Amino acid sequence: MMLFGSENSYDRSEVLRRAETFRVRGSVRRAIREYEKVLEVDPQDLEVHTKLAPLYIRARREDAAKSSLRRVIASYEKQGFVDKTIALLRLALTLDRLDLGLHLRLSELYLDKGLKGDALRQLEGARKTFRRKRFLKEAISVEEKILGFAPDNFRAQVSLVRHLWRAGRRREARERLWQMELQWALRRNKKRWRKTRWLLCRRAPSLLTFWGFVTSRFVLPVAYRPEKRPRFAS
Repeated sequence: MMLFGSENSYDRSEVLRRAETFRVRGSVRRAIREYEKVLEVDPQDLEVHTKLAPLYIRARREDAAKSSLRRVIASYEKQGFVDKTIALLRLALTLDRLDLGLHLRLSELYLDKGLKGDALRQLEGARKTFRRKRFLKEAISVEEKILGFAPDNFRAQVSLVRHLWRAGRRREARERLWQMELQWALRRNKKRWRKTRWLLCRRAPSLLTFWGFVTSRFVLPVAYRPEKRPRFAS
């Protein structure tokens, strides 16, 4: 096989040897050029894409790094290499913290491994990333993901209600508050029950919810009776 119009035959092993030598010496750009010679012959060479991704990052070629990482991640996932996939997804996040899909996929892989705490920490980090108003859609997705495997996470419950309210989905926000009021009353968790009644008083103001919040200071948790709950217009 001829390479680049050269009279010399293409020797993949020799190209990789040179690339590794340059990499060890810290000659990032020269190492990249050698690895890219392999890709010119075989654009799907996953071994080379794996080595190139961190070099592209060091060279600040983010688009190229993302492209290589996507190829390798897809291959690792297909082969069931969960730990390797997690490592590369974390690397990909260093390039783009605003990629919601990376955050959600990482949390799913942690859950697949039974690492609920790691999944929660990953999504809590995503919560901080998407805290600005222009990321309402992403913020809602993060809180919904948390509640999907941790339905008793009170912070996620409250955050989701607030995001829904800001997004104009007020009926849904109110309905979630009524569900929370019932949930924490049944659990006999007075602190969270009172907080939920306070939020209901603010988001669904009425004589019922005002008096419900006032009395919550003096009585044990008891849910509102279903027939007393108002129906909200969209």
